[in-house]
Formats: sequence, C-alpha cells, structure tokens
Amino acid sequence: MDIYVRNVNVIEDAFTQMKQATGISSTEEVVTTFIKAEEQNYSLYNYVNMLNSEIDMIEEHNKAIETEIKRHEELGDMTEKEKEIVRQKLSEKVEESNALHNEKDQQIKLMEKNMVAIKDSVWRMVDEFKKSNFFLSVAQSNQYDDETVFNENNVTHYLAELEEYISLFMTYMACKQNDPNAPTVSIPFESMNVKEFDKTKMNIEPPSSNEVNLANEDAETEEDMTTDPRALFKKFEDMKAREEDITDASQLRK
Repeated sequence: MDIYVRNVNVIEDAFTQMKQATGISSTEEVVTTFIKAEEQNYSLYNYVNMLNSEIDMIEEHNKAIETEIKRHEELGDMTEKEKEIVRQKLSEKVEESNALHNEKDQQIKLMEKNMVAIKDSVWRMVDEFKKSNFFLSVAQSNQYDDETVFNENNVTHYLAELEEYISLFMTYMACKQNDPNAPTVSIPFESMNVKEFDKTKMNIEPPSSNEVNLANEDAETEEDMTTDPRALFKKFEDMKAREEDITDASQLRK
C-alpha cells in the first residue's frame, strides 16, 4: 500500500511540474498535448529517415557520374588507334550477344515445333489407355481437342499423365507374366543413387548345373520384357487387337 501511495505521489508531482513548466492547468490537456507531441516526433523521425534515403540515392548517383566522367577522361586521353580497338571489342560483344539471342530463339522455335509434332501421338496413346480402363492415381487427367497446344508451361502435365499410364501398363505386363517384381517394375532403379552398405565377408557357393539352367530360362523370360515406351505401346496395341479379334469371333459363333 505504501508503494502504491508513493507511486501516486510521484505521478502527481510529475504532473505538477509539467503544469508549472507549460502553464497548462488541466491534466487532460497535458495528456493530449503529450500525445500530439509524440505524433509530431514520430512524423519527424519518418521524415528524417526519408531524407537519409534520398541522401544515399544522391551519393550513389554522384558515384555513377564520377565513374562516367573518369571513363570519358580516359577516352579523351586515348589515341585514335586505341579508340578503334575499344569500338571493335564493343562490336564483337554486340555480335556475340545477338548470336546467342538468335541461338536461343531457334531452340525455342524447335521446341515448339517438336511439341506440335508429339501432341497427336500423345493424344492417341492417352485415349487408348483411357478406353482400356487404365486409371490415374497421381497425375492429373487432361482434356485434348484440336485447339490443344503444347507449350513450355503445360507440356509437363501432359507428359506426366502419359508417363503414369505407361508405368501402369508396365506393371500390368509384369503381372501378366507372373513377374515377382511386378509392383516395382516401372521404378527407374538405374537413376537412383547407389547406397553404400558395410562390406562383410561372404562365403559364396558355386551354383549347380540345375540352377544354371533355371537362371538361363529366367534370363530368356526377362529378354521378352522391355521398358521402352514405344515397344510397350506396340505390345499394348497388339494385345488390344487380339482381344478384339477374339470378341469378333465369339460374336460370329453366336
């Protein structure tokens, strides 16, 4: 309680001193004046910061002007031969820049041409996969029509859809051939980082003749499988054609 009373007395003394110094008798007016003074101080602080920023900009501009003046003074001291060498170097830089620009422009045009060329093939393959009840679970299904245009912004989405269909078809083919690694057959292991494990001593027994024969049979089976997307799609079309022939034959027998 004593501390509270002392604090109140200190505040009252402070207000009394402010009233005597400012000539203001009302406490509310003292508070209002103090708030306005703080707002003015804050505005002044912002104004000073703005002036400092403008001063920094002017100093940077002055440095650039000094550099330009120095460059012109050096040019003035050059002989005509030295000036000609500088002009030639600048011309070479301009030509190199133009050549690089033209090369990039040609690359962009070639890419656009290739995108136009592959659109119809991608459209046809995706359409066949959809008709064969392959369903996407990761990539987004895209709509195709005559107005569809592949470009650098959307080609990734279209190719991601086709890539997932091909991955599903590879898994389907592996399952059909009873491959025990069917769930992972479409994973690109060759592009994964090799993991280093602790190397321990191993006792390896040579395989028997029966095991060698079985291994050769497995190797022949693996040769029948392919991960080339074009070959896979050709197999897919052949299978689809055979299924249609079987369906037509069944209907004729009926």
